[in-house]
Amino acid sequence: MEQAVEDLENKMKQTDERMDTLVVQVSNIESEFFAENGEQIEVNNLLKSVGEVRSNYQNLRKDLLEVQDLQRQLSSSLHLQLKVMQAKFNNLKEKISQTPVKSGQYSKSVKDQ
Repeated sequence: MEQAVEDLENKMKQTDERMDTLVVQVSNIESEFFAENGEQIEVNNLLKSVGEVRSNYQNLRKDLLEVQDLQRQLSSSLHLQLKVMQAKFNNLKEKISQTPVKSGQYSKSVKDQ
């Protein structure tokens, strides 16, 4: 369980880093495209930058899908653990209700306190 949470945190951190990189790349493309000083934009550099952004976007989508998968796995694991704990609780509750209490046992322990 702890490993699943750690994996999820690591994948989310990696995804955040990719998103930050993507934002920087898009900003760089915008600044190149809308350059105010009138310099001519090199089409090859622009195409290369767009290709890198597209590639990073695809990697980001892949990471997001992995994060969603890890979240589903963690949720399923937690749900299963909850069911197990409920079953144990119900089992113990049933055992307690079936165990006869001796008449002097409760009052004696109360008097001792």
